[in-house]
Amino acid sequence: MTQVPRPQAREKDISQSVVRIFKKVSEKNDSNLRKELAVRSLQCYKNPAKPLQIEAVFNLVRGKNVFLLAGTGYGKSRIPEMYHKLIPKTIGAVIIVLNPLDTLGDNQVLEKNATGMTAINLTKLTFNSNEAAKIRQGAYQFVYLSPEIFLNSKMWDTVYFSRSFQDRLALVVVDEAHMIYQWGIVESTKAKQVQSSAPGKHEDRGVFRPSYGKLGIHLLARESVPLLLMSATCRPVAVREIKKSLKLDTSNLVMLDGELTQPEIRIIRVTMRCSLGSANDLLSIYPPETQTPDNLLVPTLIYSGSRQRTGRVLDVLAQARQSPELVRSATSTFARRFHSCTGESDKIKAVQDFADGIFPVCSCTMALGMGQNWSRVQSVVHMGRGEPSAVCQMIGRCGQDGRPGLAVLFVEKTRKNGKNKLADFDASASDEQNEDDCMDALAITPVCLRIALAIDNKLYTFVHL
Repeated sequence: MTQVPRPQAREKDISQSVVRIFKKVSEKNDSNLRKELAVRSLQCYKNPAKPLQIEAVFNLVRGKNVFLLAGTGYGKSRIPEMYHKLIPKTIGAVIIVLNPLDTLGDNQVLEKNATGMTAINLTKLTFNSNEAAKIRQGAYQFVYLSPEIFLNSKMWDTVYFSRSFQDRLALVVVDEAHMIYQWGIVESTKAKQVQSSAPGKHEDRGVFRPSYGKLGIHLLARESVPLLLMSATCRPVAVREIKKSLKLDTSNLVMLDGELTQPEIRIIRVTMRCSLGSANDLLSIYPPETQTPDNLLVPTLIYSGSRQRTGRVLDVLAQARQSPELVRSATSTFARRFHSCTGESDKIKAVQDFADGIFPVCSCTMALGMGQNWSRVQSVVHMGRGEPSAVCQMIGRCGQDGRPGLAVLFVEKTRKNGKNKLADFDASASDEQNEDDCMDALAITPVCLRIALAIDNKLYTFVHL
């Protein structure tokens, strides 16, 4: 009986990802290449590139996959731009960026267009056969899309798997890569339905795309094109699971660890006196309007764990300001709200008006702020206990202009079925804590919160007590 030979798997040719780069750049030795990247960045952006930005682009040029961990506001979105500028324009190179939020893609498109680069954010409303043809022909340098379109759109498959597009594909970027792990937790435990558990504490985490946990198979089709994963908060256990989910070869993966906790942000934890649902603890923060006008208030994001509570926060703020007419006003010059179910036009207006300084306070869920580089935000308030990596990301949205920022964490004194005092924790346990234990530990630990968050993010999935 004749044995049919098995098809031979094609070996990855790492040099294929290098031939796209200008030869005079890619042929430099390591030291000179880093210097070249620094010079080019300074010429283009008029300010020096940060060390991890240079290191990330350097490794991408060498054909490596890169997993970059750096805090909010570090400038991660500039890395794909720096890489694209090393590719001859005649190639018509395309960079794919996978985003967990459509609004994030819209913001990035505006930023790219402002720098003279072409970009499109693919949504169900904007993706059609005409745009598919333009993408295949290289009309756009950056293509932003959701994991659902990347995985489930037949029209996208005809583009992505075509030889003409694969020949143009220069880089695949997965933004907010920690969502791959977080959705793995939600899907495996159905914890999004349990409001008292850590994943259930952040309701709008549920809109962050369950398809993020299923990217591995499609990403394997990119052949030798490098992959850039970026996150502002990704614990060791998450990194391990992401590598497994995306089937990443560790021998060709470079981990770059930046500072995840920003030292310029002061973190204050306050044990709540009133119930979380009432939000009445906020009454002590804001003075009456007659004492401090709206234009003198510190620009602040107030994060709640549910969409319903964002409305309650507005009610309490109006009470604190002694201005009943401000209650849930869409044109308020004091406070407005933002969550996943806010109308699209209202979302755009709220984001634009806040950025323009028309109102100083936004009551929101964690859907707001992801990917935004708002130097205006000087304070973040978080209502209720929360999963540490999510809390770390939210508080990182203040103080991005280099000035000091303030983060206030209001935590419930007790959580039903939770651990509410140090004695509830096993003092001899040194293994990684589960999500709920980390959340409870952050609410009661006597350890400096910046140190506790840094250890939780970088060394162990463990909030020290």
